[in-house]
Amino acid sequence: MKENIKENVKENKKTNTKAQNDLSLLFKYRKFLMGFAALWILMTHEWQIVTNETSFFFVTENFIKRIGFCGVDIFLLLSGMGLYYSLEKNPVSRFYYNRLKRVIFPFIIMASIVSQIDHWTNEFYFNIITGISFYKTNIYLFLWFVPAVITLYLFTPVFYHFFKKAENKYLFFAGFIELWLLFSLMARNVMREDLYGFTNRIPIFVTGFLIGYLCKEKAIKITHRNWFFILLTFILGMYLAYQSNFKGLGLILPVSNCCIPNYLISISLPLLMAKVLDKLHSIRKLAIIGKGLNKLIGFWGMMSFEFYCVQEWIATKILPDLLKGGDKLLANVKLLIIVSICGLALYLINKAIVWILDLVDRLISNIGKNKMIDN
Repeated sequence: MKENIKENVKENKKTNTKAQNDLSLLFKYRKFLMGFAALWILMTHEWQIVTNETSFFFVTENFIKRIGFCGVDIFLLLSGMGLYYSLEKNPVSRFYYNRLKRVIFPFIIMASIVSQIDHWTNEFYFNIITGISFYKTNIYLFLWFVPAVITLYLFTPVFYHFFKKAENKYLFFAGFIELWLLFSLMARNVMREDLYGFTNRIPIFVTGFLIGYLCKEKAIKITHRNWFFILLTFILGMYLAYQSNFKGLGLILPVSNCCIPNYLISISLPLLMAKVLDKLHSIRKLAIIGKGLNKLIGFWGMMSFEFYCVQEWIATKILPDLLKGGDKLLANVKLLIIVSICGLALYLINKAIVWILDLVDRLISNIGKNKMIDN
Protein backbone atom coordinates (compact mmCIF):
# COMPACT_ATOMS: atom_id res chain seq x y z
CA MET A 1 0.00 0.00 0.00
CA LYS A 2 2.79 2.40 0.93
CA GLU A 3 4.64 1.53 -2.28
CA ASN A 4 1.51 2.30 -4.34
CA ILE A 5 1.12 5.66 -2.60
CA LYS A 6 4.77 6.51 -3.30
CA GLU A 7 4.38 5.55 -6.96
CA ASN A 8 1.24 7.70 -7.26
CA VAL A 9 3.03 10.67 -5.67
CA LYS A 10 5.93 10.27 -8.11
CA GLU A 11 3.54 10.03 -11.04
CA ASN A 12 1.65 13.14 -9.90
CA LYS A 13 4.91 15.05 -9.59
CA LYS A 14 5.83 14.10 -13.15
CA THR A 15 2.40 15.14 -14.40
CA ASN A 16 2.57 18.47 -12.55
CA THR A 17 6.07 19.10 -13.87
CA LYS A 18 4.85 18.67 -17.44
CA ALA A 19 1.80 20.82 -16.80
CA GLN A 20 3.82 23.62 -15.22
CA ASN A 21 6.76 23.57 -17.62
CA ASP A 22 6.11 26.40 -20.06
CA LEU A 23 9.38 25.63 -21.84
CA SER A 24 7.76 22.43 -23.11
CA LEU A 25 5.76 24.62 -25.49
CA LEU A 26 8.88 24.54 -27.66
CA PHE A 27 8.47 20.77 -27.96
CA LYS A 28 4.71 20.96 -28.39
CA TYR A 29 5.02 23.27 -31.41
CA ARG A 30 8.40 22.05 -32.62
CA LYS A 31 7.25 21.30 -36.18
CA PHE A 32 5.68 24.73 -36.49
CA LEU A 33 8.87 26.41 -35.27
CA MET A 34 11.07 24.31 -37.57
CA GLY A 35 8.79 25.18 -40.48
CA PHE A 36 8.93 28.87 -39.65
CA ALA A 37 12.73 28.72 -39.47
CA ALA A 38 12.94 26.87 -42.80
CA LEU A 39 10.74 29.44 -44.55
CA TRP A 40 12.68 32.32 -43.01
CA ILE A 41 15.94 30.86 -44.32
CA LEU A 42 14.44 30.53 -47.79
CA MET A 43 13.39 34.16 -47.56
CA THR A 44 16.88 35.38 -46.69
CA HIS A 45 18.42 33.32 -49.48
CA GLU A 46 16.03 33.78 -52.37
CA TRP A 47 13.07 36.09 -51.61
CA GLN A 48 12.71 38.92 -54.13
CA ILE A 49 11.73 42.22 -52.53
CA VAL A 50 8.23 43.13 -53.76
CA THR A 51 7.55 46.46 -52.04
CA ASN A 52 8.46 49.86 -53.43
CA GLU A 53 11.81 51.23 -52.23
CA THR A 54 10.21 54.50 -51.16
CA SER A 55 7.60 52.88 -48.91
CA PHE A 56 7.81 52.09 -45.20
CA PHE A 57 7.05 48.44 -45.96
CA PHE A 58 10.24 48.17 -48.02
CA VAL A 59 12.35 48.80 -44.93
CA THR A 60 10.41 46.17 -42.98
CA GLU A 61 10.50 43.57 -45.77
CA ASN A 62 14.19 44.15 -46.41
CA PHE A 63 15.00 43.89 -42.69
CA ILE A 64 13.09 40.62 -42.24
CA LYS A 65 14.82 39.19 -45.33
CA ARG A 66 18.23 40.38 -44.21
CA ILE A 67 18.09 38.71 -40.79
CA GLY A 68 16.48 35.47 -41.99
CA PHE A 69 19.68 33.53 -41.32
CA CYS A 70 18.47 33.66 -37.71
CA GLY A 71 16.38 30.67 -38.76
CA VAL A 72 19.58 28.62 -38.51
CA ASP A 73 19.87 29.58 -34.84
CA ILE A 74 16.29 28.48 -34.22
CA PHE A 75 17.14 25.14 -35.85
CA LEU A 76 20.15 24.77 -33.56
CA LEU A 77 18.17 25.70 -30.44
CA LEU A 78 15.53 23.05 -31.17
CA SER A 79 18.17 20.53 -32.21
CA GLY A 80 20.06 21.00 -28.94
CA MET A 81 16.84 20.37 -27.02
CA GLY A 82 16.18 17.16 -28.93
CA LEU A 83 19.72 15.89 -28.45
CA TYR A 84 19.41 16.00 -24.67
CA TYR A 85 16.36 13.74 -24.83
CA SER A 86 18.08 11.46 -27.32
CA LEU A 87 21.12 10.99 -25.11
CA GLU A 88 18.91 10.36 -22.09
CA LYS A 89 17.27 7.32 -23.68
CA ASN A 90 19.97 6.00 -26.05
CA PRO A 91 23.55 4.75 -25.70
CA VAL A 92 26.15 6.85 -27.50
CA SER A 93 26.45 4.41 -30.44
CA ARG A 94 22.69 4.51 -31.05
CA PHE A 95 22.71 8.29 -30.62
CA TYR A 96 25.29 8.67 -33.38
CA TYR A 97 23.43 6.24 -35.62
CA ASN A 98 20.08 8.01 -35.19
CA ARG A 99 21.50 11.49 -35.68
CA LEU A 100 23.75 10.80 -38.65
CA LYS A 101 21.24 8.77 -40.67
CA ARG A 102 18.87 11.75 -40.48
CA VAL A 103 21.29 14.17 -42.15
CA ILE A 104 23.87 12.14 -44.10
CA PHE A 105 21.68 10.76 -46.88
CA PRO A 106 19.93 13.99 -47.98
CA PHE A 107 23.33 15.70 -47.93
CA ILE A 108 25.04 13.02 -50.04
CA ILE A 109 22.09 12.76 -52.44
CA MET A 110 22.11 16.52 -53.05
CA ALA A 111 25.91 16.64 -53.33
CA SER A 112 25.83 13.79 -55.86
CA ILE A 113 23.12 15.45 -57.98
CA VAL A 114 24.81 18.85 -57.94
CA SER A 115 28.25 17.34 -58.65
CA GLN A 116 26.96 15.76 -61.86
CA ILE A 117 25.01 18.77 -63.11
CA ASP A 118 27.60 21.38 -62.14
CA HIS A 119 30.54 19.16 -63.17
CA TRP A 120 32.45 18.98 -59.90
CA THR A 121 35.81 17.27 -59.90
CA ASN A 122 36.12 14.06 -57.90
CA GLU A 123 38.47 15.80 -55.48
CA PHE A 124 36.03 18.66 -54.89
CA TYR A 125 33.14 16.23 -54.38
CA PHE A 126 35.20 14.22 -51.86
CA ASN A 127 36.21 17.36 -49.97
CA ILE A 128 32.57 18.49 -49.80
CA ILE A 129 31.02 15.24 -48.51
CA THR A 130 33.81 14.64 -45.98
CA GLY A 131 33.70 18.21 -44.64
CA ILE A 132 37.33 18.87 -45.57
CA SER A 133 36.41 21.95 -47.61
CA PHE A 134 34.29 23.20 -44.69
CA TYR A 135 37.35 23.45 -42.44
CA LYS A 136 40.11 23.84 -45.01
CA THR A 137 38.65 26.27 -47.56
CA ASN A 138 35.34 27.99 -46.77
CA ILE A 139 32.25 26.88 -44.86
CA TYR A 140 29.86 28.34 -47.45
CA LEU A 141 30.87 26.23 -50.47
CA PHE A 142 27.94 23.83 -50.14
CA LEU A 143 25.25 23.32 -47.46
CA TRP A 144 27.48 24.53 -44.64
CA PHE A 145 24.88 23.67 -42.01
CA VAL A 146 25.39 19.92 -42.50
CA PRO A 147 29.11 19.62 -41.59
CA ALA A 148 28.49 22.22 -38.87
CA VAL A 149 25.71 20.22 -37.22
CA ILE A 150 27.58 16.92 -37.65
CA THR A 151 30.52 18.50 -35.81
CA LEU A 152 28.16 19.45 -32.99
CA TYR A 153 26.70 15.91 -32.96
CA LEU A 154 30.18 14.40 -32.61
CA PHE A 155 31.04 16.47 -29.55
CA THR A 156 27.60 16.48 -27.89
CA PRO A 157 28.06 13.15 -26.00
CA VAL A 158 31.25 14.57 -24.44
CA PHE A 159 29.42 17.73 -23.40
CA TYR A 160 26.53 15.59 -22.09
CA HIS A 161 28.93 13.46 -20.00
CA PHE A 162 30.35 16.45 -18.13
CA PHE A 163 27.00 18.24 -18.01
CA LYS A 164 25.39 15.29 -16.22
CA LYS A 165 28.24 15.10 -13.73
CA ALA A 166 28.08 18.79 -12.86
CA GLU A 167 26.34 19.47 -9.55
CA ASN A 168 25.32 22.96 -10.66
CA LYS A 169 24.15 22.75 -14.28
CA TYR A 170 23.77 26.53 -14.60
CA LEU A 171 27.31 27.18 -13.41
CA PHE A 172 28.63 24.53 -15.80
CA PHE A 173 26.72 26.14 -18.67
CA ALA A 174 28.05 29.61 -17.76
CA GLY A 175 31.59 28.24 -17.55
CA PHE A 176 31.29 26.64 -20.97
CA ILE A 177 30.08 29.92 -22.50
CA GLU A 178 33.03 31.71 -20.91
CA LEU A 179 35.44 29.16 -22.43
CA TRP A 180 33.76 29.56 -25.82
CA LEU A 181 34.09 33.34 -25.62
CA LEU A 182 37.73 33.15 -24.54
CA PHE A 183 38.56 30.80 -27.42
CA SER A 184 36.66 33.02 -29.90
CA LEU A 185 38.54 36.12 -28.81
CA MET A 186 41.94 34.41 -28.81
CA ALA A 187 41.35 32.89 -32.27
CA ARG A 188 40.21 36.08 -34.01
CA ASN A 189 43.64 36.66 -35.59
CA VAL A 190 44.16 32.99 -36.41
CA MET A 191 40.82 31.47 -37.42
CA ARG A 192 39.25 32.20 -40.80
CA GLU A 193 36.48 34.76 -40.48
CA ASP A 194 33.87 32.59 -42.23
CA LEU A 195 34.29 29.93 -39.52
CA TYR A 196 32.88 32.41 -37.02
CA GLY A 197 29.60 31.97 -38.89
CA PHE A 198 29.63 28.48 -37.38
CA THR A 199 31.35 28.92 -34.00
CA ASN A 200 29.20 31.97 -33.15
CA ARG A 201 26.20 29.58 -33.17
CA ILE A 202 27.61 27.25 -30.50
CA PRO A 203 26.03 29.18 -27.55
CA ILE A 204 22.50 28.87 -28.95
CA PHE A 205 23.04 25.14 -29.50
CA VAL A 206 24.16 24.48 -25.91
CA THR A 207 21.34 26.73 -24.67
CA GLY A 208 18.95 24.39 -26.44
CA PHE A 209 20.65 21.51 -24.65
CA LEU A 210 20.11 23.26 -21.31
CA ILE A 211 16.45 23.91 -22.15
CA GLY A 212 16.09 20.21 -23.00
CA TYR A 213 17.35 19.40 -19.52
CA LEU A 214 15.00 21.93 -17.93
CA CYS A 215 12.03 20.55 -19.88
CA LYS A 216 12.74 17.02 -18.73
CA GLU A 217 13.91 17.55 -15.17
CA LYS A 218 12.46 20.81 -13.85
CA ALA A 219 9.15 22.59 -13.42
CA ILE A 220 9.51 25.96 -15.14
CA LYS A 221 6.54 28.30 -14.88
CA ILE A 222 6.95 31.51 -16.88
CA THR A 223 5.13 34.34 -15.12
CA HIS A 224 3.57 37.37 -16.82
CA ARG A 225 6.56 39.43 -15.73
CA ASN A 226 8.91 36.88 -17.29
CA TRP A 227 6.93 36.89 -20.54
CA PHE A 228 7.36 40.66 -20.61
CA PHE A 229 11.11 40.19 -20.11
CA ILE A 230 11.17 37.66 -22.98
CA LEU A 231 9.38 40.22 -25.18
CA LEU A 232 11.98 42.86 -24.26
CA THR A 233 14.74 40.34 -25.10
CA PHE A 234 13.21 39.88 -28.54
CA ILE A 235 12.96 43.66 -29.10
CA LEU A 236 16.59 44.13 -28.02
CA GLY A 237 17.67 41.32 -30.33
CA MET A 238 15.85 42.91 -33.27
CA TYR A 239 17.37 46.31 -32.50
CA LEU A 240 20.91 44.86 -32.34
CA ALA A 241 20.23 42.86 -35.50
CA TYR A 242 19.30 46.07 -37.31
CA GLN A 243 22.37 47.89 -35.99
CA SER A 244 24.78 45.07 -36.83
CA ASN A 245 23.34 44.26 -40.26
CA PHE A 246 22.58 47.75 -41.55
CA LYS A 247 24.75 50.13 -39.50
CA GLY A 248 27.92 48.04 -39.21
CA LEU A 249 27.80 47.77 -35.42
CA GLY A 250 30.46 45.33 -34.18
CA LEU A 251 29.62 43.25 -31.12
CA ILE A 252 32.78 41.74 -29.61
CA LEU A 253 33.43 39.05 -32.25
CA PRO A 254 33.95 38.85 -36.01
CA VAL A 255 30.74 38.14 -37.96
CA SER A 256 28.98 39.49 -34.87
CA ASN A 257 25.62 39.78 -36.65
CA CYS A 258 25.52 35.96 -36.36
CA CYS A 259 26.04 35.98 -32.61
CA ILE A 260 24.47 38.18 -29.93
CA PRO A 261 21.48 39.50 -31.94
CA ASN A 262 20.64 36.03 -33.23
CA TYR A 263 21.01 34.53 -29.77
CA LEU A 264 18.57 37.02 -28.24
CA ILE A 265 16.06 36.55 -31.05
CA SER A 266 16.33 32.77 -31.09
CA ILE A 267 15.71 32.26 -27.37
CA SER A 268 12.77 34.68 -27.29
CA LEU A 269 10.93 34.51 -30.62
CA PRO A 270 10.24 30.72 -30.58
CA LEU A 271 8.85 30.99 -27.03
CA LEU A 272 6.66 33.95 -27.96
CA MET A 273 5.34 32.24 -31.10
CA ALA A 274 4.68 28.99 -29.23
CA LYS A 275 2.83 30.89 -26.50
CA VAL A 276 0.66 32.76 -29.03
CA LEU A 277 -0.10 29.51 -30.87
CA ASP A 278 -1.00 27.84 -27.59
CA LYS A 279 -3.32 30.72 -26.71
CA LEU A 280 -5.03 30.41 -30.09
CA HIS A 281 -5.58 26.72 -29.43
CA SER A 282 -7.13 27.45 -26.03
CA ILE A 283 -9.71 29.97 -27.35
CA ARG A 284 -12.62 28.11 -28.91
CA LYS A 285 -13.39 30.69 -31.61
CA LEU A 286 -9.73 30.99 -32.60
CA ALA A 287 -8.72 27.33 -32.19
CA ILE A 288 -9.29 26.63 -35.89
CA ILE A 289 -6.78 29.37 -36.77
CA GLY A 290 -4.21 27.95 -34.36
CA LYS A 291 -4.67 24.42 -35.65
CA GLY A 292 -4.59 25.61 -39.25
CA LEU A 293 -1.36 27.54 -38.78
CA ASN A 294 0.20 24.66 -36.88
CA LYS A 295 -0.58 22.18 -39.66
CA LEU A 296 0.30 24.53 -42.51
CA ILE A 297 3.70 25.71 -41.23
CA GLY A 298 4.27 22.27 -39.72
CA PHE A 299 4.26 20.87 -43.26
CA TRP A 300 7.58 22.61 -43.89
CA GLY A 301 8.69 21.70 -40.38
CA MET A 302 8.21 18.02 -41.18
CA MET A 303 10.75 18.24 -44.02
CA SER A 304 12.70 21.27 -42.81
CA PHE A 305 16.13 19.71 -43.29
CA GLU A 306 15.41 18.45 -46.82
CA PHE A 307 13.76 21.76 -47.67
CA TYR A 308 16.97 23.50 -46.61
CA CYS A 309 19.13 21.11 -48.65
CA VAL A 310 17.39 21.78 -51.98
CA GLN A 311 16.40 25.44 -51.81
CA GLU A 312 19.54 27.40 -52.63
CA TRP A 313 20.81 25.27 -55.51
CA ILE A 314 17.38 24.92 -57.15
CA ALA A 315 16.82 28.68 -56.85
CA THR A 316 20.05 29.41 -58.73
CA LYS A 317 18.81 27.22 -61.58
CA ILE A 318 15.21 28.41 -61.95
CA LEU A 319 14.90 31.88 -60.40
CA PRO A 320 16.31 33.81 -63.41
CA ASP A 321 13.61 32.25 -65.62
CA LEU A 322 10.88 32.87 -63.05
CA LEU A 323 11.80 36.55 -62.93
CA LYS A 324 11.57 37.05 -66.70
CA GLY A 325 7.87 37.85 -66.41
CA GLY A 326 8.67 40.81 -64.14
CA ASP A 327 6.25 39.79 -61.39
CA LYS A 328 8.44 39.25 -58.34
CA LEU A 329 5.63 38.13 -56.04
CA LEU A 330 4.52 35.47 -58.51
CA ALA A 331 8.15 34.37 -58.90
CA ASN A 332 8.42 34.02 -55.11
CA VAL A 333 5.26 31.89 -54.96
CA LYS A 334 6.37 29.66 -57.83
CA LEU A 335 9.80 29.22 -56.28
CA LEU A 336 8.25 28.25 -52.94
CA ILE A 337 6.04 25.65 -54.63
CA ILE A 338 8.89 24.12 -56.66
CA VAL A 339 11.32 24.04 -53.74
CA SER A 340 8.61 22.54 -51.52
CA ILE A 341 7.92 19.75 -54.04
CA CYS A 342 11.63 18.99 -54.39
CA GLY A 343 12.12 19.10 -50.62
CA LEU A 344 9.19 16.73 -50.12
CA ALA A 345 10.62 14.34 -52.72
CA LEU A 346 13.99 14.32 -50.95
CA TYR A 347 12.22 13.84 -47.60
CA LEU A 348 10.32 10.80 -48.90
CA ILE A 349 13.47 9.30 -50.43
CA ASN A 350 15.35 9.75 -47.15
CA LYS A 351 12.42 8.32 -45.20
CA ALA A 352 12.45 5.22 -47.43
CA ILE A 353 16.22 4.79 -46.93
CA VAL A 354 15.88 5.17 -43.16
CA TRP A 355 12.95 2.71 -43.14
CA ILE A 356 15.07 0.11 -44.96
CA LEU A 357 17.97 0.68 -42.56
CA ASP A 358 15.69 0.31 -39.55
CA LEU A 359 14.19 -2.88 -41.02
CA VAL A 360 17.65 -4.38 -41.53
CA ASP A 361 18.59 -3.25 -38.02
CA ARG A 362 15.56 -5.02 -36.52
CA LEU A 363 16.22 -8.19 -38.53
CA ILE A 364 19.84 -8.32 -37.36
CA SER A 365 18.72 -7.67 -33.78
CA ASN A 366 16.13 -10.49 -33.95
CA ILE A 367 18.69 -12.92 -35.41
CA GLY A 368 21.05 -12.04 -32.56
CA LYS A 369 18.33 -12.63 -29.96
CA ASN A 370 17.37 -15.99 -31.51
CA LYS A 371 21.01 -17.15 -31.44
CA MET A 372 21.25 -16.23 -27.76
CA ILE A 373 18.07 -18.20 -27.02
CA ASP A 374 19.39 -21.24 -28.95
CA ASN A 375 22.64 -21.12 -27.01
